[in-house]
Amino acid sequence: MRHINPSLFVITLIPLLLFFVAEMDAAQQPRRDEQGSEFDLEQYRGRVVLLDFWASWCGPCREAFPWLNEMHRKYQGAGLEIIGINLDEVRGEAQQFLINTPVEFTIHYDPKGLLAKRYDLQGMPASYLIGRDGRLLVTHTGFFRSQAAEREAEILRALNPVH
Repeated sequence: MRHINPSLFVITLIPLLLFFVAEMDAAQQPRRDEQGSEFDLEQYRGRVVLLDFWASWCGPCREAFPWLNEMHRKYQGAGLEIIGINLDEVRGEAQQFLINTPVEFTIHYDPKGLLAKRYDLQGMPASYLIGRDGRLLVTHTGFFRSQAAEREAEILRALNPVH
């Protein structure tokens, strides 16, 4: 019977363990479009989408994130997809914001503001609630905690439309 050199076994096993730990950690992290790939709303057809445009320098954006995280936790299983669209030109500023303000939903980076132009962004934060059929249902500019219940009701109506 051959004996395996313990050093060789450990050297072989460590990279494999690191790979599995990294994969487990990645599964627990928010989904982010780190590559800056083209955003395609069509891939979300059949789901209710809440696009939220934000930037690191936007104070109300920071206030909106806990509410967005809450909506994500409550309704992702019912078909809600929240996508934060970051408009910072410097990715590091957005990443620092996310360290200080944790996020549980998908982040897409739009440093050139192409999506902001497409959606005719008027201020920040700005949110666009899009129905399962891809049609724009509601838009909001700014975030006001006093309107959170009304905005949640809009999400619920989009998730459970009356036929």
